[in-house]
Amino acid sequence: MNLVMGLIKIERLKQLQCLLFFLLLCSLCCCGKRGVPLPPSLVVPEKISDLRLQVQPGLRYLVWSMPRENADNTKPVDLVSFKVRLKKVAKDLDTCRYCDEGFFDYLTINVIKPEIGKQLGASFYLPLPEIEKDYIYVFAVASLNSRGWSSELSNKLAVAALPQVLPPVAVELIPSASIVELAWPVPVLPADFAGKISYRVYRRQSEGHNAQWRLITPEPIVENQFIDVGLVDWHAYEYAVTSFVSLDDTSFESDYSISAEIVPGDYTSPAKLEGFSAFYYQAGVQLIWNPSDAADLSGYNIYRRDNVTGYDYIIAVLPLAKSEYFDSDIILGRTYYYQVTAFDSSDRKNESESTAEIAVNVH
Repeated sequence: MNLVMGLIKIERLKQLQCLLFFLLLCSLCCCGKRGVPLPPSLVVPEKISDLRLQVQPGLRYLVWSMPRENADNTKPVDLVSFKVRLKKVAKDLDTCRYCDEGFFDYLTINVIKPEIGKQLGASFYLPLPEIEKDYIYVFAVASLNSRGWSSELSNKLAVAALPQVLPPVAVELIPSASIVELAWPVPVLPADFAGKISYRVYRRQSEGHNAQWRLITPEPIVENQFIDVGLVDWHAYEYAVTSFVSLDDTSFESDYSISAEIVPGDYTSPAKLEGFSAFYYQAGVQLIWNPSDAADLSGYNIYRRDNVTGYDYIIAVLPLAKSEYFDSDIILGRTYYYQVTAFDSSDRKNESESTAEIAVNVH
């Protein structure tokens, strides 16, 4: 009896081993295959997580990145349209700004042929609608796939109404070497506005007015003045300034101011020379003056005219190391009139005001 029971146990053990071997073989054969596929309704675009407000001169946009893959990390993304949801919250009852209740479907946008908004690069831009004065508008965006199933709702973005501020009425420009200084008056704001005002400065090359404005102050500046450096001398530039107002987490930018054009460069001349004297000496005329202290001094020009021809012209150009000159090219019996100027090393060769003219009678 014990022998029979033992044989039965051995037979059952062999059957169990065969079953385990079969299961192992099946698992090896299926290695590399994906698991149970997701239902089509779950293959939706990934959640939009960077819904934000972008402000441009005179315009405000809702902006978000285009989904790059589906929620299950597969590609290509099954994206057909965007659904924009909106909630209006009264400013004086702002108790549930970011809660899920109160949203309604505001707009559906066809991705391929949008009737409103546009795709630029990897982002979608939707013009912000006009916002009622006493409300906060809260937006959220979802993506829809080809079956009409929706992704998770994006992060929520609250936007307030702001006054349509005016740009500065004028921009004053002062050029110097590789630099332009800008200044403008502060625009008038509504008396009840409790936000902050700052400014954005734009620049473009004046060679072609079709050129795009370039924002050169990525962060709005508080002061109503700005110094633009690193420019190319003797090239024309054009500038415009906008007013930028902000309140809480929202902002608005005015249109461009009237543009102003300038050519940077060194326009500063050396100071008028001092201590100038001229006198007849040993068959010639000796000229002496105090050296210029200009940091960018390049040299001196000697001007002369006489009482016969009346012509006034440069008779010598001296290096900066010289502060005197002897004129031996004279004719006895004439009267000569002398002046001296200093000039700098700039491309314009800025020249100082002439010294007072000195007459010398040559005997």
